[in-house]
Amino acid sequence: MKRLFFSAGDLSGDFHCALLIRELLRRHPDWQIFALGGAQVKAAGAQMVGDTAELGVIGFTSALATLPRTLKLRAQALRWLRKTRPDAAVLCDWGGFNTRILPDLGRLEIPVCYYFPPRSWQKHGEGGLQIAPFCARIATPFEWSARRLTKVGGQASWVGHPILETIHQGATRAQIRAELGVEEQKLIALLPGSRALERRIIAPHVAGAVKILQKRFDARFFVAATPGTTPKLRKIFGAEVQIVENRTHDLLRAADAAIVKSGTSTLEAATLDCPQVMVYDVPALIRAQVRLTRLRRKVPFVAMPNIILEREIAPELLGDDCRAPQIAAALSKLLENDAARAQMRDDYVLVRASLGEELPGTATHRTADLVEEIVG
Repeated sequence: MKRLFFSAGDLSGDFHCALLIRELLRRHPDWQIFALGGAQVKAAGAQMVGDTAELGVIGFTSALATLPRTLKLRAQALRWLRKTRPDAAVLCDWGGFNTRILPDLGRLEIPVCYYFPPRSWQKHGEGGLQIAPFCARIATPFEWSARRLTKVGGQASWVGHPILETIHQGATRAQIRAELGVEEQKLIALLPGSRALERRIIAPHVAGAVKILQKRFDARFFVAATPGTTPKLRKIFGAEVQIVENRTHDLLRAADAAIVKSGTSTLEAATLDCPQVMVYDVPALIRAQVRLTRLRRKVPFVAMPNIILEREIAPELLGDDCRAPQIAAALSKLLENDAARAQMRDDYVLVRASLGEELPGTATHRTADLVEEIVG
């Protein structure tokens, strides 16, 4: 019997790890899997070492607010690791936490597979490369990430992106639209973000854009919500906008266009061929940090499809541009311009290729193979 330790700190990491845990337990029902994670890894069969819900943060001030809990969780995990000495550890993204326990895992001689290495989206520079000496295997979603990590001595493999595994499951576009009661009208999907900070900062601007768009188009608006957030979103969006929990992929598949918060959701829209306008904003203090560090010069794009192709294929409305009039104007332009939507969909084909659409098998299966190798 083998024992594995998983560490995932945000919703996407929780989701990706849950897929991997299910696959490993399918192959090895006698293995025991323990995790720092959330509801999804627990549902997949992991025994919980600690709960990481609401620990995925953005910016220094947000990280500072969660620091006491994060430090406590780290101490808790290290005590467990020293006592249990699992046969391997699987770390997923969450660089601020996971990269800091890598040396500890090395001292304990616990081999590590890093799934979704930090800054794997970065094509140039040295960001994210520091993990290479500490990992027995690295499973990365992007081909250039595998090349960069291999060049500095890492055992890195391009496994592709697990988003491709689940994105096309479910009902058809026509079935979803019929179920939602949308026929000739336009269907606009709204993805304002799952974090409390995003609901506070971004969602009100998206709601304001909806009020403008309702006067211009015969359209229905649906908010993609995470479980339990409907009452909070209802206060922001009002009664005329429908809120649907746990059906993000269905909404993107059925939509004519979407307003999407920066992050994995922009890849979901690209994979599902949904034209999108990307939005993002942060508190004023974090915006000041960005200006002081000149981060925008170092990272010219924020939306993942734009980062992948190194050009703007989806409009980006950031900071002061993430306001109701600008959001409404950008989405109106997209809805009214057939050529722009067609070009975006052509570019999405290139994005999906970069996610490993043509690779054999799935990202989860390929990563499970790497974990089996280091477990031995």
